[in-house]
Amino acid sequence: MKISYNWLKSLIQVPLSLEEVCDKLTMSGLEVEHVIETSTIPGGLKGLVVGHIVEAEKHPNADRLKLTKVDTGNGELLDIVCGAPNVETGQKVIVAPVGTTIYPIAGEPFTIKKAKIRGERSEGMLCAEDEIGLGESHEGLKILPETAKVGTSVAELFEVESDTQIEIAIIPNRGDAVSHLGVARELQALTGTRYRLPGLSTFDARGPMRVDVEIKSPEACPRYAGISISGVEVKESPNWLKNRLLSIGLKPINNLVDITNYILHETGQPLHAFDLDKIEGRKIVVRYAEEGEKLTTLDEEERKLEDFNLMICDQSRPMAFGGVFGGLDSGVTERTRNVFIESAYFNPAVVRKTAKHFGLNTDASYRFERGTDPNMVEYALKRAVHLILDLAGGEVASELVDVYPNPIPDHEVSISLEQLNKFCGHEIPKDDVISILQNLEIKIAANNGDNLMLRVPPYRSDVLRTVDIYEEILRVYGFDKIPIPDKVNYVPSVIEKNSPSHLQQKISNYLADLGLNEIISNSLTAADYYNEKEQERAIELLNPLSSDMGIMRMNLLHSSLESIAYNLNRKNLNLKFFEFGKVYFKKDNGFVEHKYLQITATGKTEPEHWSTGKDQIALQHLLGIAENIFKKLNIPEKKHKSLVRVEDIDAKTLKKHQIKQEVHSICIDWQACLNHFSANFTLEDIPKFPVVRRDVSLVTDNQIAWSEIEQISKKTFKNYLRDIQVFDLYEGKPLAANEKSLSIAFYLYHPERTMKDEETDKMMEQLMAQFESQLNAKIRR
Repeated sequence: MKISYNWLKSLIQVPLSLEEVCDKLTMSGLEVEHVIETSTIPGGLKGLVVGHIVEAEKHPNADRLKLTKVDTGNGELLDIVCGAPNVETGQKVIVAPVGTTIYPIAGEPFTIKKAKIRGERSEGMLCAEDEIGLGESHEGLKILPETAKVGTSVAELFEVESDTQIEIAIIPNRGDAVSHLGVARELQALTGTRYRLPGLSTFDARGPMRVDVEIKSPEACPRYAGISISGVEVKESPNWLKNRLLSIGLKPINNLVDITNYILHETGQPLHAFDLDKIEGRKIVVRYAEEGEKLTTLDEEERKLEDFNLMICDQSRPMAFGGVFGGLDSGVTERTRNVFIESAYFNPAVVRKTAKHFGLNTDASYRFERGTDPNMVEYALKRAVHLILDLAGGEVASELVDVYPNPIPDHEVSISLEQLNKFCGHEIPKDDVISILQNLEIKIAANNGDNLMLRVPPYRSDVLRTVDIYEEILRVYGFDKIPIPDKVNYVPSVIEKNSPSHLQQKISNYLADLGLNEIISNSLTAADYYNEKEQERAIELLNPLSSDMGIMRMNLLHSSLESIAYNLNRKNLNLKFFEFGKVYFKKDNGFVEHKYLQITATGKTEPEHWSTGKDQIALQHLLGIAENIFKKLNIPEKKHKSLVRVEDIDAKTLKKHQIKQEVHSICIDWQACLNHFSANFTLEDIPKFPVVRRDVSLVTDNQIAWSEIEQISKKTFKNYLRDIQVFDLYEGKPLAANEKSLSIAFYLYHPERTMKDEETDKMMEQLMAQFESQLNAKIRR
């Protein structure tokens, strides 16, 4: 949000420097991001002076140029070459002497230097409007009145206003601060200096052009006010008004539009001006849209309305989106002579839903979404009347209609000073507390010693609970005033052993030790990541912040891929991530919430180095990690396969995330892991006798799974099999296309004695016979 310091000072005069004001705002939570010196005209016309053309002759070497001698009031005539078609002797013009930087409407600023143009010396520049940001005309020199004094600063002549623009980051819950009045209120709270709203002149609120108002949806529009003004003249705004808008980066349009924008940024209350002659039946109806209705908005786009769109209608049709955007047919034009000015309070959720649905982020919706002040409706409307009568002429043509069936009351909150001091860790004197509350415009309804009953104004919709009051008091009192204690009281939290939190921490530490990075991603995601069938199970948000956060995530894969893509774009190519998180989806007539552990990796196993290999991460690496997780949780081996799922990441999925390298990912059902976890670990002695290794090489069909080989081996060797490892895998010629060759190492062990060669050989013969009979394998002897 941009704030004009001059404008702010017209509302409150604090005894602080600009730097001190910015520091106080930042420390209170309204973070000042930028402070920029501005001018209503780029560059502020600095260095430009009024000159008098004493002589203007044809250039000897160019038909379209003239040689001029110009008096700028310093006692010397400047030789300036000029190509403007209207340059004549005796004119008063704008001169940019050597060293002056000018800011053209089109193009970058540049500094005037001495030059030779077609062989003739030029010591400056005579300026057209567009060359110095004063206007858009380039038809010739800007000719000044004869009364203009030679040598006078052009900035003084055109009343250029210098200002300081303060850019403040507004957090979503501080809708009360999104205006110059809001910042002035904040400074009042921080300094005790009172702000002053501009006074209102009285006017005769009556006439024949009354517009009746009917609110059919009071929950969406609790208050709606308006007034008619006749005989207005739509024209250019005066300089002071244009300067105010320019100081915060707004482009002036015409007096009526500029007035509504001015009041919005002054008070935080959006207004809307309708062409009164286009309101059919002289009646405003506030209702939800009906089926089949459409509205062409001010941007000339026809929009099909939904039943959740709150509309401002006349007797027969919608004219504007309530609190969001106006309609083209009922808008003010240069031909408008009679206007109806709207000032209202709309339900933030209703405005937000319409704005997000149509992608309309307007100044009005920005404020209504965050909550405006229902008590500002009347003042802002009267302020508009005052300015319109002053700047556009005309007269009030109706009484002020204000429909407010159920006034919004102050919030009542009680606080305890004793609890406040415990909350702050510091005793704040009661007098200071009362002063802070008064400066925050929070009324004290009852003062019973240590307990206070407070009434919070409706514009502070973020202050609803006792703890909110404590936070406000502490924020204004100053965090820097809270002393840092010599000792800190700390109550250590104890995590019960083998609790879900303990086990998750145990596995997190293990994965981190392996070099994986933990990520925590948003549980809101884009529906586009899922196919149509999957989207049928998705839980949609009623008012999503954006289309990228429209549903609750149904898996952790896309969150991981988003993190992978983000890092790949920053040239981090070797990535290993894990995330514990919940997924959400519809099932039958209810909702399911389930927790998983996602492990995702891409790139090389190790950073490139002469001493390490350059192996790419393979799926087997992740499955090995999963196997070790199951072992650490003492989960029975027969359950392992059902607990892990290999993600199918196809080229289409990678393309959605703009990933151009191979990615592997597995998903572990963490909730099921906790159910299968066993704390009854069995311990074994270190082997006392030698482990015997026997190798077998066999050729099998490609379709034979490793689990089948493993199962046969365990059944054959029974309790003597200590470990089994594949140490070679080959596919290709001379093997058939459907064959593979495996070399397997078997580690055999007897707990009570050394195994004899005869018995191990016998077991191996039995095993090979089983491979041949059950798997149709060929043993390579």
